[in-house]
Amino acid sequence: MIFTRINRELFTYGWPVVLVFAVGLLLTAYLTQRVEEAEARLATSRFAQVAQHRIQLVEQRLHSQMRELEQLRRYIHLDTQLTRQRFYDFSHSPEGIERAAGWVENLPRSAVDTYLARMELEYGPAFRLTPFTPSDEEDRLRLYPVTYLSTLLESDRVGEDIRQAPGRQRAMDRALLTGDTVALTQPATTAGNREAAIMLLAPVFHPATGEAVIERHFGTLRGFAYLQLRLASLVGSVTRPDSFAPTATSERQVIELSVTDISERESPGLLYATDEHSLPPEILFSQELELADRTLRLTATPAQPEAWRAGPTALVVFATGSAGATLVAGYLALLLFQRRRAERLVRHRTEALEEANAYRNGLLASAQDVAVIATDTDGIITLFSAGAEKMLGFRAEEMEGQTLMTRLHPADDLEQWHQRLSQQLGRTIDERQLYPAAIEAGLYNSQHWEYQHRNGERRQVQLTFSTICNGPDEILGYLSVGVDLSDYVRTREALEHSDQLLRDLSAEVPGVIFQFLVRPDRSSCFPFISQGVERAFELTVDQVQNSVELLFERIHPDDRAACFQSLRQSRQQLTPWVHEFRVQLPNHGIRWLLGESRPHPLDGGCTVWNGHISDITNLKQLELQLREQATVDPLTKAFNRRHLHTQWQQAIARYRRTGIPLSLIMLDIDHFKVINDTHGHDAGDEVLVRLSWLLNHEVRNTDMVYRLGGEEFLVVCEDTDLQGARTLAQSLQRKLKASPMPFVGRITASFSVTEVNATESMDTAFKRLDNLLYRAKRSGRDRIVCSEISHRSPHPG
Repeated sequence: MIFTRINRELFTYGWPVVLVFAVGLLLTAYLTQRVEEAEARLATSRFAQVAQHRIQLVEQRLHSQMRELEQLRRYIHLDTQLTRQRFYDFSHSPEGIERAAGWVENLPRSAVDTYLARMELEYGPAFRLTPFTPSDEEDRLRLYPVTYLSTLLESDRVGEDIRQAPGRQRAMDRALLTGDTVALTQPATTAGNREAAIMLLAPVFHPATGEAVIERHFGTLRGFAYLQLRLASLVGSVTRPDSFAPTATSERQVIELSVTDISERESPGLLYATDEHSLPPEILFSQELELADRTLRLTATPAQPEAWRAGPTALVVFATGSAGATLVAGYLALLLFQRRRAERLVRHRTEALEEANAYRNGLLASAQDVAVIATDTDGIITLFSAGAEKMLGFRAEEMEGQTLMTRLHPADDLEQWHQRLSQQLGRTIDERQLYPAAIEAGLYNSQHWEYQHRNGERRQVQLTFSTICNGPDEILGYLSVGVDLSDYVRTREALEHSDQLLRDLSAEVPGVIFQFLVRPDRSSCFPFISQGVERAFELTVDQVQNSVELLFERIHPDDRAACFQSLRQSRQQLTPWVHEFRVQLPNHGIRWLLGESRPHPLDGGCTVWNGHISDITNLKQLELQLREQATVDPLTKAFNRRHLHTQWQQAIARYRRTGIPLSLIMLDIDHFKVINDTHGHDAGDEVLVRLSWLLNHEVRNTDMVYRLGGEEFLVVCEDTDLQGARTLAQSLQRKLKASPMPFVGRITASFSVTEVNATESMDTAFKRLDNLLYRAKRSGRDRIVCSEISHRSPHPG
């Protein structure tokens, strides 16, 4: 009978438990499946995020190398007397990427002996040129040896012709055609991925070379600067898990990268692969990037795909759901324990309240700098803390239970708050209800009030109000917490007065007074900058202090890098910063500024500059005018004899260094005296101006036009032999005949042409030119008379 009743009770109360348990298992299985799907999507998304970050690092480092090559190219372009040490100092990179930086000269075979002599001074007698014979007859006239090399690779060697490696001749042709940097990819060989590399090749032309395509040729080409980057080093620096990853990755979550050259879409070439997969990867991410004239595709795959797969979350969900179903099924059994648990909880809560009350009393006693005051609903003080006693000078015994809170505030402050709260709430407020009125108006947090000390002293305080409640509907009183701000207010007023005084004084100083701060992470700001920044940079003080980049953007692009470099050097060496630079202003265009300051190191690795920036535009304009007046003919704007004496030694030195001939063309207007006598000197001056303009527009950018005096002009033709100069003189003669002059019509001129000997002086060459010009005049004018070729030196070396 007993067993029958037990079985009946088990059946009656057991089937809901079984039903709840079964439904819980079904829901758990469904949630487990959804969690597995979500984990798979999350793993793919996480891998794509990490892979994209690593690829962006590769792209940033490639572009960084491009910028370094461009800087090296500009440096060589400006440094016409490049040496091995200066090249190494400028091209040496501390980044740690295995690379080679090299300088390849455009060496005519006629200048090999000079080049070998110079290299023996640089490297010693052990220097050798590695012979190389290209298939093209024209390419055999020049050599392209590696002159200087700064390398971490076992690649090119000094003295080797750069064209020995396959594909480099075509890359050089592309660089010469475009005048810009080109890329040459070197795929991995059977020796392994360490041979995979990318070469960046940039042409360097002589300083006087123009931008036109016809001016970029082997005659104006100085050489090539290049960087060769090992892909294994570049990729390996970003594929290991490190602190650069945007999400936390484990040591097993390693990413492998492969690099493919897709510049030719029909036949892409694999350059580098961290590892070769026999099967297509489950997860991958690829991105294309442009590098010079090549297009690369970077593909990321996980080294261990299982490290990116879903974790045990689904198993945890299933176990948790099963446990939950079990717990719900046992809920009926737990009901018997609820009452005992409730009683125990009440007892613990009572003990906790007593402990909290003791803690509150101790806290109020220790808060000596904060005034904690409580009032009842009628405004009578019920709590006056030790901090309040210290701040206001009253004792708690004389305040609690018998004093209104209005006694603590000055009458005018109470009246001000009374009017403000009455106006905001739209009704008249009793002075004893100011605290609840402030809470009702929303002015209960960190508001400025005034307390009055027992001795009459007024104190600025920051009050925060709260309501003391016994349940949601019963209000027992109000609590105020006051922080003394008197010292803070006095200090702030003194600082504001000092700051205003400094701004008033700096506003009267011409230029910009500034304080510039650079932190260890290279971020920077202007803690102080005077109102003069509005005139010098056309920016407000607030704009500069909110974003220092706005001021940097005003610096002329051609001067920005030098300005930043001078700041870095001043910071590293702690030397005064003195630098002239240009700015581009929206309203006043380009202006010249002079910055002067002295750096001071601070604690924590920061550096601060205190200095002054002044406008020197007028001085620069005066300097330019004086320089132009000293070297330019004021009538024709052609160069004068002073400029010729300055440039002659440079031209002769270049002739001796390169072995490329230098020629001169002198011309004299025929019957110029008749033009002056017949049409007047103004017409003669106009003829001279027009002739100067014609000569400057007909000669090359590398040629120089001079007015020697009167109607005599000179054209200095660098890198030109006698035949080339004769051809140019004939072209100028035809152009002059075909160009009628104002007032006088068509005119003619007599020409003399000679090729300079590398060992002769300028006076000797000019005496020969004068004799040839005299022969042209004697022969009937409108003639071109040339010297013999025998004047050329056999070799400048």
